[in-house]
Amino acid sequence: MSRREGVLTVTLNPALDLTATLAELLPGAVNRVAAAQRDPGGKGVNVAGFLAGRGVRLAATGFLGAENAEPFHRVLAANSVEDAFVTVEGTTRTNIKIVEGSGSRITDLNFPGFRVAREREAALERAIDALARRYAWVLFCGSLPEGVAPDIYARLIARARTQGARVGLDTSGPALAAALATAPDVIKPNGEELGEALGRPIATVAEAAAAAREMRRRGISEVMVSLGAEGAVFASGPEVVHAAGRVETLRSTVGAGDALLAGFVLGTVRVLPLAERARLATAFSLAALATLGPRLPPEPEIERLAAKVSVSPLPP
Repeated sequence: MSRREGVLTVTLNPALDLTATLAELLPGAVNRVAAAQRDPGGKGVNVAGFLAGRGVRLAATGFLGAENAEPFHRVLAANSVEDAFVTVEGTTRTNIKIVEGSGSRITDLNFPGFRVAREREAALERAIDALARRYAWVLFCGSLPEGVAPDIYARLIARARTQGARVGLDTSGPALAAALATAPDVIKPNGEELGEALGRPIATVAEAAAAAREMRRRGISEVMVSLGAEGAVFASGPEVVHAAGRVETLRSTVGAGDALLAGFVLGTVRVLPLAERARLATAFSLAALATLGPRLPPEPEIERLAAKVSVSPLPP
C-alpha cells in the first residue's frame, strides 16, 4: 500500500461524550434517564469513527489526558485506527449531552479538561511530522485545550504540508481565523463560524455560496459551509453546489458536521466529482443525525440516503 494513502485526524481537545436520553428535562427536579451511553469523541475522533470500515487506512493523533485515556485507545483499536495520541497530565474532559424526546432539543454540559505543557506540544509536532509522511490527508479538527496558542493549527498545517500531505480544517473562533491565512486544502466551517471569521452574517444558501467563493479566491481549494437544516454549500474550483436531504429520524445533532467532513473526504479519496462528493457527505450527515455516537450504518443504508439527497448547481 502506498505511503501516501489514508487519512490522519488530529484532535487537540477530545472528550468523553456521555449521552443521556429522557422524555423531558425538568430543571430543579429528579430526572430519570431512559437510556445512556458513553463514547470517546471529539471532532477528529468522530471523523475517524465515521470513516472506519470504509476501506480507508486511518490514524489518529492529538492530546489525551493520561488519567482516562483507555476508552480512546480501546475504540481506536476496535476500529483498526493507528493510535498515535500524545498523553498529557490530567483528565480528558467529559461532555454530558442530555437528549430529550425525539432529539429536537439537546442540552450540553461541557466540563473543563487538561492543560497542555509546551514539551507535550513538541511531542505532538514530532508525531505529526512522522505521520504526515505516510498519510495523504491530515485533518485538523475541533476546539483548543488550555495552554496552546490560537495559531497552533496554522503552525501544524505548515508542518504537515512540509511532509507532503494535503490538509483539512474544521475549527472555529481565533483558531479558524489564524489558520485561514495558511489556505488549507479543505475547510468545513458552519455558517456562523465562517461568518464570525469574515465579520458578516452567513445564514442563507446565497450568503454561504458567496463566502465559499471568497475562500476560493484566498487560495483554499475546496470549501464546505454547513447550514443545519438547510443543508450545505460545497465549492471546488469554479463549481459551487448546494446539497440537502430530509431528516428521516432525528436522534441527535451531535457529530453531524463531523460526518459531513468524513463523507466529503471519502468522496475525494474515491475521486468522485464535486456533486457526488456533496451527495455522499450529506448522506453521511443524515445518517449521523439518526445515530447516537460516532458510528454509521452499513454502506447500503448510506447509498439509500444518498439517493434521496438533492444536489443543485449554483451560479458562478
